[in-house]
Amino acid sequence: MDVNDLINPLRYVNLKEIDPQSINRMGEGVFPEPGTLDHLRIIDLVTKAYQGVHMPSLGMPIPVSSKVKNVTLSGTSNELLSAAKNEVLEIISINAANPNEYGLSAGALFIYPNGDDAQEYPIYEFIDIDELANSFSGVMYGACANNGKLPITPGQPLFLNGGDSLGLLTKSSPDPSMTLQIIYRKRIQ
Repeated sequence: MDVNDLINPLRYVNLKEIDPQSINRMGEGVFPEPGTLDHLRIIDLVTKAYQGVHMPSLGMPIPVSSKVKNVTLSGTSNELLSAAKNEVLEIISINAANPNEYGLSAGALFIYPNGDDAQEYPIYEFIDIDELANSFSGVMYGACANNGKLPITPGQPLFLNGGDSLGLLTKSSPDPSMTLQIIYRKRIQ
């Protein structure tokens, strides 16, 4: 077997089209016996080729990958952002595009695994969304101070893993003119 037969599919195929389980199965038959050392070298080359193409940043933000997504809220449950299969996104901030009092009262950010809104995992609770959305910057989540008050950043960065969705549940329906800006960047693509 030629080493390139294993390396080329990983080098020239988009990560979104590769099933990670198939890579796991490929290594199951390899044992550290003298007759399999060539196979171990091949697996090592395959792994390095995969990392070189799909994870060149070693978990650091991928340069020039920051984006802004605008979401107009409607109703009490809204999907804000979804990560594609085998992609990891870092949420930098969520803010009201036009700071104003929108009549939301309380709410929470949720993760929907595999985009399934029947399962929801709360990750951050907003006590008073109105005050945040009405502030000068409108920042509801992110590394920013709220008009000189304490930073409103949760203790940990917020990552969205492949296939998952980020949602916002509010106690009351928002004003139909409310638009949230989600600023995010890619960690793995």
